[in-house]
Amino acid sequence: MVSLQFILDTMIKFNKSLSKIISDLEESSPILKNSLLEISPVNFCINIKNHQNIYIVIDRDNSNILFEEIEHQFEINGSLFELLKVVITKKIDKNVVKGDVEMAMTFFNIIFNSNIDLIYLIDKYFGSMPAVFTLAVTQRLFNTSLVYDDIEYRNIRKRLRDISIRLDRLEVIR
Repeated sequence: MVSLQFILDTMIKFNKSLSKIISDLEESSPILKNSLLEISPVNFCINIKNHQNIYIVIDRDNSNILFEEIEHQFEINGSLFELLKVVITKKIDKNVVKGDVEMAMTFFNIIFNSNIDLIYLIDKYFGSMPAVFTLAVTQRLFNTSLVYDDIEYRNIRKRLRDISIRLDRLEVIR
């Protein structure tokens, strides 16, 4: 039998993880924080087919992730592939959303227009090789280009990647 302390410890870890994820998202997109503050609190459910529902609350510093049902403004339904396609292509099918569609579309527009650098986040959490692989796969699968319009921004990102690769090589040599 699972102890109450184990459940509480697990929930605390999830909450810290969500706070860390939101912080990293804000780091990869400086305009995201102010935009989320404008619409907070946001409560929604992610319903991935054949998985347990995930309930997310974004409310300034009191963001939370839960697996117990809570009152929520909208629900996002779909398979994992459908939801990844929404994130990568930044195009949402309104059939995926149930509930307060207006709030959901506002939330998605904030996320999509904040230019979150997914490749940066993958590189940060999983390393350079998975980031390069993800970039190649997403470009092939969805016929999208994640290349940024701003040439100066692309050059800075390229230099940062080059530095990251050099640091990885130095760590291997040590």
